[in-house]
Amino acid sequence: MTMVPAALESPEAPPPEAAETRLPKAALAFYLLVGVAAFAAAVPPFERIAQVRHGWLAFFVFATGAALAQMFVVVAPRRGRNSQGTLSYHTTGVFLLPAALLLAPPLAALVPVVQHLPEWLKKRQPWYIATFNIFNYTLTVLAALAVNRWVLDRSGILSNAHARTAVAGFAAYVAYVFVNHGLLAAMFRLGRNLSIRESGLFAGESVSAELVLAALGVGVASLWSSNPWLLPLALAPIVLINRSLAVPALQQQARVDPKTGLFNARHFAAALADELSRAERFDRPASLLMCDLDLLRDINNEHGHLAGDAVLRGVAGVFREELRHYDIPARFGGEEFSILLPETGATQALEIADRIRRTLAARRFQVETSTEPIRATISIGVAVFPTDATGADELIHEADLAVYRAKLQGRNRVVAAGPESRLLTEPQPQPHASVSAFEVQPEPVREQAPFAPVAVPEAVTRCGRICRTCRRARRC
Repeated sequence: MTMVPAALESPEAPPPEAAETRLPKAALAFYLLVGVAAFAAAVPPFERIAQVRHGWLAFFVFATGAALAQMFVVVAPRRGRNSQGTLSYHTTGVFLLPAALLLAPPLAALVPVVQHLPEWLKKRQPWYIATFNIFNYTLTVLAALAVNRWVLDRSGILSNAHARTAVAGFAAYVAYVFVNHGLLAAMFRLGRNLSIRESGLFAGESVSAELVLAALGVGVASLWSSNPWLLPLALAPIVLINRSLAVPALQQQARVDPKTGLFNARHFAAALADELSRAERFDRPASLLMCDLDLLRDINNEHGHLAGDAVLRGVAGVFREELRHYDIPARFGGEEFSILLPETGATQALEIADRIRRTLAARRFQVETSTEPIRATISIGVAVFPTDATGADELIHEADLAVYRAKLQGRNRVVAAGPESRLLTEPQPQPHASVSAFEVQPEPVREQAPFAPVAVPEAVTRCGRICRTCRRARRC
């Protein structure tokens, strides 16, 4: 695991240029502490590098392999709904473990420098990221080397030399994984205020992947000692491992909207069905918010679609700020969003919805196409299970009708589903045969206070046209 800029990004973070040129004081202190420890551990072996006569071929093979593996990164999302950003996986452990087990300390301490140098020349990472990675891996490799030699020197642990070698290799790769992840988790905590759980570094999937790679490295070391010509065959599984590490990212892409980072409509539909089934089984309420961004078309027409995209991302940021960690927000489509509130009744759902509305109304968005910050508002409809509906489609329909009422009442408001919303789907008298359906205009609607009911003819849409297909009011 490596600290990379992508692991520090979030939708609401400052620009990368500003975020990556400084470290918080606590993180800077930890960075200096790790750097001093790395120098203290590596300098004494470096002073004896001229005395090393053997192992240079192994050093060249393992250092080159680690450098190449460092270049082929697999980016995966951190686990958890509110865990923004990504983590990067490398197969470098396959080469670093043999370096720790087989090389002399001076050569082993030099491998992390060779490992990260090509990556830095290519990507030009910020100074503290590149150097911290070198410090981290230097301490990791030397810790694995020390643990391995300590076990091998304790002949009393096991009388069988082969068994003792296996135990020493196991202890080395455990030390390798936990030293590497421990240092990185501390830096994430101090540098980006991410807890161990939020970082995902010690999650089962992350630790198991690193342990498998390190175990393969122990096998590579054993094979190098017995028959180096078989090494290409032993390294062949790296291709399959690299692809398997990309699976979480592919899974994330399949359920996340790329523009906002929220869940997409497909994943939301599955989550809504599961939650309603659970709510019915345990006799618990659940609420659904349908949110419609007001006049996004005007923003796109006046400031361009990039400004509209910035507003959409801003709405997603407001959701992350105001929702609880177990709520499920999603982009339903276009400027529409849906939010599932598990175990939430009507009163609390209305409070959450109005908090979101007020926060977004107060937010200002800086866009390149406007000299002044732009603002946006949102209309929200609230439907509660099982009060308003007992099925997923019915619940979405009730919340959608409530959004339509909020739009008609003047936008930027929250409306609860109820009998007034159902009037939108009741049969209405048909227009006179001599009048074209497309000439029927809607009755003017006076602005009312939020939550006030308003009756709208069923067959008349917002743009004043009659829907001939479904004979009910729909938004254009």
